[in-house]
This record gives sequence, C-alpha cells and structure tokens, in this order.
Amino acid sequence: MTMQPTASTSLISHSMAQPGLGSAPQTRGLRIALAGKGGAGKSAIAATLARTLARRGHSVLALDVDTLPGLAFSLGLPLDEASLGELPADLAERVPERGWVLKDGVEVVDLVKKYAVAAPDGVRFLQLGKLPDKVKPGSTVAFRYVMEEFRDENWSLIGDMAAGTRQPFFGWGDFAELILLVSEPSAKAVLSIRRLAKLAQPLPPAKKSKDTPSEETPSARPMVGIIANKLRSAAELAQMEQLFGAGPGWGGLPLLATLPYDEELAEAEREKYAPLDAVPFAPAVVAIQELAVRLEQFIGEQRQQQQQQQQAH
Repeated sequence: MTMQPTASTSLISHSMAQPGLGSAPQTRGLRIALAGKGGAGKSAIAATLARTLARRGHSVLALDVDTLPGLAFSLGLPLDEASLGELPADLAERVPERGWVLKDGVEVVDLVKKYAVAAPDGVRFLQLGKLPDKVKPGSTVAFRYVMEEFRDENWSLIGDMAAGTRQPFFGWGDFAELILLVSEPSAKAVLSIRRLAKLAQPLPPAKKSKDTPSEETPSARPMVGIIANKLRSAAELAQMEQLFGAGPGWGGLPLLATLPYDEELAEAEREKYAPLDAVPFAPAVVAIQELAVRLEQFIGEQRQQQQQQQQAH
C-alpha cells in the first residue's frame, strides 16, 4: 500500500500535533549526534527530534553526516530537493604539503546562511556529499569545517552520523555534547553500540613534561546515552541490556528512551515520507517528540552539574 500524508495531517497546527509539548525553556542550543548500526532508526529519530525542537522554539541545523541518503527524506524534503544542502567542492583547494584546505575568506556563518536548505518547521539542513559520485574532497573539507566551527550557542545541531563506529569518536562527532547510541533489538546492533560506548570512555591524560605543573586530567569526551528502538516487548529490552553487558544498567550509561516498534513509522520511511507529516500520532513518533523534551531537561541538568563541579574546583 502506498502511503500518502492526509490533507488533515498537513493542516494540523504545531500545538495540536502533540498536545502538552509546549515551548522550550530559554536555554542555549543543544548539540546532539546519533550513532549506531545501519538500520537502527537513526535518521527517523534525528529528523523527528530536529523538527520537534524547532517547533519548541529552537533554531535547528540538521546535519546529515552519512554518505548514503536518508535524513533529507525523514525531515520531509521533497524528492527533487533531496540533493540540496550539499556544499560546493570549490570551497577548498589542494595545497602542496598541506593537503585540502579551505580557501581564504570562507566563513562558517556564511556557509550555513548560503547553503543550508530550508526544511519543514524552519529546520535548516546541510548534508555531506552522497555516494557514488558526490563525495568530493573540497565539499567534505567545507562540511567538516561547519561541524567544527559553527558554535553559535543560539542554535541546536542534530547530526545523523554514518553507520558504524568510525565517525562519532574520531573527529566527526566532536561538535556534539551528547551522543545518542541507537540500537534495535538485534545482536549486531547491540554489539555496535557496546563498541561505541567503549570508545566514549575518557582518553588517558596526555603525557606532560617535567616542567608542566598541575595534576593530569583525562581528555574530555561528550556525554553518551542509549536509545533502545523498535521494541516489541519488555523481554526484548532485557535481552538487549544483558547482551550489552558492561555491568548493570547499561554500564552506567543512561537509558534515555525506549521506543516501540511502529509499523506506521516503518511504512512512512519505506515510502520516503517524513514520519512527523505522514503519521504524527503513531506511537513511536509521539515517543520521539517526548524524547526531545526529555533531552532538553537532561542536557540542562548535566550542564548545571558540570558548572557546579567547575566552581568547586
């Protein structure tokens, strides 16, 4: 069956789409990356989070950091616009003994203003070039520059990372203050986030010279949380936790959401419709919207704790 967003769906106001979500408290933006095995549901969650935060008053930049398409459709960009939001390859140049570098005069704010595509609910969208022929060194350098240097605290950044374990903790996820490890109830998916969780551990302190005072401290890592997705039963969640190992309670990492398996959401994704448009009242879509509010609270609390710890030192 081909799914079509209903006329009534497109006319639903933000406040009617999910009663009780309200507006975000006055706070600086959130910076979140989603990582995990391919097929775990990262794109649908990332897109729905981005649009929900925008509805709650955030200025949101959604970043598709995968070389395979996905986030554009989940956000609700039309098929003929899904290739937009890519940065031109001529923004960078190859310099002898330096490799690919940005050209002089390229400013990060200008890149976002000029090339980020307007998506539904006011979200702005940028994406890494897609395989097979749009992964260019120049555009990749420019995209990485945006991720590293766009630090406007009034903006929230939601990054949909490539599947696997290479990106999130090897430079590409450095923009994020919170990395969400997304897993479905399969052994491969759980083992993937277990490996990612190990990479999230603080790095050992760098060696200091004998002339360097003060005690050594580990290098900082972002906060990390777990999202258990596509759950059909409490037994599946228990099996996931057992397989994850690393001690009780997901090895000390917070379980920030348990999202149900939802055939309506799955069909919307198969048909390349944004779940928030096609099935706004589907159980998983509602749960992701509620997660957006929970993340505001969680990140706010963590920031307060970090501030208190800094003041105590």
